[in-house]
Amino acid sequence: MPSAPARRVVPVTAVTAAALLLPLALTAAPPAGAEGSTAAVRVAVTGGSYTASVGLVRTGPRTLFGGFYCAADGINPTPLTALVDADHIYGLGGVRASWDATTQDYVVTEIHGDAADSTKKWNAYVNEKKITKGPCHTAIKGGDKVRWTLEAAAPAASGTGTAERPPRRRRER
Repeated sequence: MPSAPARRVVPVTAVTAAALLLPLALTAAPPAGAEGSTAAVRVAVTGGSYTASVGLVRTGPRTLFGGFYCAADGINPTPLTALVDADHIYGLGGVRASWDATTQDYVVTEIHGDAADSTKKWNAYVNEKKITKGPCHTAIKGGDKVRWTLEAAAPAASGTGTAERPPRRRRER
């Protein structure tokens, strides 16, 4: 009869425990005293092949996508936390975002399979006004309506600092 392989028991020391907990300590944690507020908001997704408008979503600041803490002013819920919470509660079909080191914020790359690319991007609106800061730097409050819309991306700048002028018209005398 075959015998089971012997299991090796590794004693847990302070060094071993610290090594196991180090990855947890390196994830972005909320700032001290930032318990944050929550808000009940309405969330909609439009512009792609998938359109949804869901009921109330209670959202608050938190770490998203396993990486960075998303909270406007360090304590307030944001359009992105509302979108992610709406996905968790109502099953919007998945939300993906990537971290932009330049803006220190997330960029939504996909909602329910509708992906942003060089010609279109996901924009957030709060109470029908397009946000001007990143989605984690924009505060929302209870009763707000948050809408994420897949729209044509702004044309890339040419880098020359000049714009092409329209052709001149001849004056008639």
